[in-house]
Amino acid sequence: MSTLQFILLMLVLLSTLFANESLESIYEHILIKNTQKAILASTQMQSDIKSDKLEMLANDFAKLVQTFKTIESFYILGDLDDNYLDTPRYMDTFHQGNEDIKVQLDLILNSDEDLSVSLYKNSHKTINALEYILFKKDLKKQRVKKIALIIIKNIQVNLDEILLGLKESRDLFVQDEQKTNAIMLNALIESSYKLKEWRVGDPAGLSRKYKGKPDEKKSEYFISKNSFVAVQAILNTHLQVLSQQEFKNFGSLIKSYELNNELSDALMYLNASLEEAKKIKNDDFSQAEVLYENLKKLHTTYYISLIGKLKITSKILDADGD
Repeated sequence: MSTLQFILLMLVLLSTLFANESLESIYEHILIKNTQKAILASTQMQSDIKSDKLEMLANDFAKLVQTFKTIESFYILGDLDDNYLDTPRYMDTFHQGNEDIKVQLDLILNSDEDLSVSLYKNSHKTINALEYILFKKDLKKQRVKKIALIIIKNIQVNLDEILLGLKESRDLFVQDEQKTNAIMLNALIESSYKLKEWRVGDPAGLSRKYKGKPDEKKSEYFISKNSFVAVQAILNTHLQVLSQQEFKNFGSLIKSYELNNELSDALMYLNASLEEAKKIKNDDFSQAEVLYENLKKLHTTYYISLIGKLKITSKILDADGD
């Protein structure tokens, strides 16, 4: 082996080692830890419901929203194992189907049917159903309290499933750098689209689908006024994935590919979006135009600049993002 060949081999080995360390770090510090935090949030809420600490539940719910979004906005487990593809949907009905779970929950509350029978749909046991029960019903009533506990238990079961799946799928994530890069970037692209169009654009009347037709009821958590808690949690998760941290992350990998300009653009729009989101109080979507424009630029940076330079094939989102 020539000296040049030896140097090239060492460079390849060092590059592979750095990539493996980065992927292991992402898995542990972001995927695993964020799921564990969501489980803790759900456990705290369960404890406070059982103990009738009703004054704590608004904060508990905001924390559950925040931690759940860290999982949902960077969900890669379904790409590693098909068995977990739909798990987040068992906890979240936003932009899924056309049923009105509020009407269904009212019928269940007003009936005498055993709750193990009447709460048969997944949609009855989601974070959206929990929001309605917590903020529109009286938890001093035993049937309401029992429903809330059934819902939070279902959320816990699904979060535990995600944590188990992550522990079982670690090797699949680490072993193929190119495939994993595609999974991670596509997760960011899908998340940024849904953030831009569904979570901000639709209620603000700025999206393609609802241009000029603002309606706060199209926001994700309009009942509890936690929609911007969700928006900020998603943006902070993207920053956790891409910005400089105390641990190696996807941003570290992108830097190693010498894509500094593309990464800098993404971080610029992420930080600008987060600053705008922080300015908006009481879920006032009439103030969201600058935020929406920054989110458009963020999505374009992911979808065109980074995906082109990383030579990754994107998943196709249809016009409604469904």
